[in-house]
Amino acid sequence: MIKLNVWSSCWDVNAEWHDIVEVPDNATEKEFEAAARETAHQHFEWGYDIAKTGGKR
Repeated sequence: MIKLNVWSSCWDVNAEWHDIVEVPDNATEKEFEAAARETAHQHFEWGYDIAKTGGKR
């Protein structure tokens, strides 16, 4: 297994997180990025609302 030190930060509140995640030895660069993205997104809540624009979407 390969250990990745995944970091994420939020400059607005001056916060930074580090997580160690493991990926298989034969993982590709794309799989590294996917694992890092998934881990980083665990530190943030997000969503969306449909803005009303006068009737039609």
